[in-house]
Amino acid sequence: MSIPKEPRQIMINLMYLVLTALLALNVSAEILHAFHVVNSGISDSVEAINSKNDKTFAAFEKQMQNDPERTRPFMEKAMIAKKLSDELFNKIEALKKEIVVKSGGLVDKQTGKKVPVTDAPLSEQLKKANLFDDRNLDIATNIMVLNRKGHQLQADINKLRQDLLALVEDPAAKKELESQMPLIAEDPTEKKDGVLKNWAEMNFELVPTIAAITLLNKFQNDIRNSESLIIDYLYQKIKADIVVVDKIQAKVIAASNYVMAGQTYKADIFVAAYSSTVNPKVWKGPLDYNIAKKDADGNFIELTVNPVIGGGTPIPVSYGMGKLEMVATGEGIQKYSGAVEVQGPDGNPRFYPFEAEFQTAKGAAVIASENLNIIYAGIPNPFSVSVPGFPADKVQASVSAGQFVRKSPGKYDAVMDASLVGKKVNINVSVQTESGIRQIGSQEFVIKRIPDPQAQINGVSEGKMPASTLKVAQGIGAVLKDFYFQGVKFEVTSYEVVYIPRRQDPKIEKAVGARFTGKVAEFISNCKPGDTFIFRSIKAKGPDGTTRSLNSIPIEIT
Repeated sequence: MSIPKEPRQIMINLMYLVLTALLALNVSAEILHAFHVVNSGISDSVEAINSKNDKTFAAFEKQMQNDPERTRPFMEKAMIAKKLSDELFNKIEALKKEIVVKSGGLVDKQTGKKVPVTDAPLSEQLKKANLFDDRNLDIATNIMVLNRKGHQLQADINKLRQDLLALVEDPAAKKELESQMPLIAEDPTEKKDGVLKNWAEMNFELVPTIAAITLLNKFQNDIRNSESLIIDYLYQKIKADIVVVDKIQAKVIAASNYVMAGQTYKADIFVAAYSSTVNPKVWKGPLDYNIAKKDADGNFIELTVNPVIGGGTPIPVSYGMGKLEMVATGEGIQKYSGAVEVQGPDGNPRFYPFEAEFQTAKGAAVIASENLNIIYAGIPNPFSVSVPGFPADKVQASVSAGQFVRKSPGKYDAVMDASLVGKKVNINVSVQTESGIRQIGSQEFVIKRIPDPQAQINGVSEGKMPASTLKVAQGIGAVLKDFYFQGVKFEVTSYEVVYIPRRQDPKIEKAVGARFTGKVAEFISNCKPGDTFIFRSIKAKGPDGTTRSLNSIPIEIT
């Protein structure tokens, strides 16, 4: 449930909760009198909020005269909020009068005679008249629960809440208003007297007339408070977007300051306005794109929260302009982003996200293996390819044999077949210019075979091993030692084992695959200190598709 900010509203809500709890214990004259007092207080609160809202709309009208173009979209939304609020407010007013009429109507406070229920607000009529039967427990139950008007009211309340919040576009502002908006009708989650009741039953089943009237009056008060939240926010937005500037300078932004012969130089020339007395704050860092949104034209929208993840790094500002200095590292397109923070007229910050990029180069075409200056057959060999002065998406690369697969702009994988081992290939680089494809350079590379792996059992290639260690080993592994490429795997396809029990004849068994199964597993299970194993004729297949003969593994059991 949302918590109101006004102390008076908090007190009214607490009093109603206390009285409702007491009502469950006993309907006494004192409790009924207390409901009358709370109901009167809520009515006074509704009148005060109505007066405040009227003043806000008067301020809207004045702003329409001064700046209609800026004010109109916000005032139109405010009028929608008022229309929606009035509709449900009047609907609840009709429910209150229906309950009063069916419970016997009103009696004049002075004469004690019955008086008709008129079209005037019930709160005004109750200043001169009393309820004929303020303790009737059946009327509210019949109307709100049995006739399901309470269920419809719950739906109407929640829909109005959603419709009001939908008038707020800024996600951060909407979240804040949502936490403050008192208007909500949620089904209870806890049982009462062993029964889980719905919202209508919890609020209107077997409650006296005055309690039902007080509760409905409270919902009317919540409606006016919620309406007030929305129209106040919309009115503040009229001037929230205005930032005063007093300086204008011409600026030139070029698509690139590095132009090769034959290329066309392009630039945008415009005027930039800024304040010489109030410096903005500039924050550099990655943007949270759940916050930093763009409009239909691809421009970032103004925000009230910092969209830079972690707040960002501050950039020095001089005469209204951020002064960014960065040491260029690597090569190719370098992107950065951030947000400019400007203090709004209302004292709250406004954030304007930005994205930019620049290109770094080493002054020559670069073709570089990211691991070595050779290419190994059978595995992807990563390459970086770049040409200074050209963005990565304009650079093209190919190879004279095998495959040269593009993974991302400027990043490639060279994949060579085992049949090319010992041969040389050329990697050729070109660029896409406005006049067509232009050849930039070529570099030669040698294709080599992946080294043989070493056969191991639990990291051991020879020597002594406790029986317990061998018994938990799963099989034989083929490990590439000190190989520059990570993640290259060989699979053991077959081997032969010679088992020599102490003072017994040798036993020989062949196995397929790498694991210890069958007879081999039986040998290992029965081995004792002094026994010897020789794992030999080990074959392994690598990613290049070739089968390698690996080292034998002699092991003495200890």
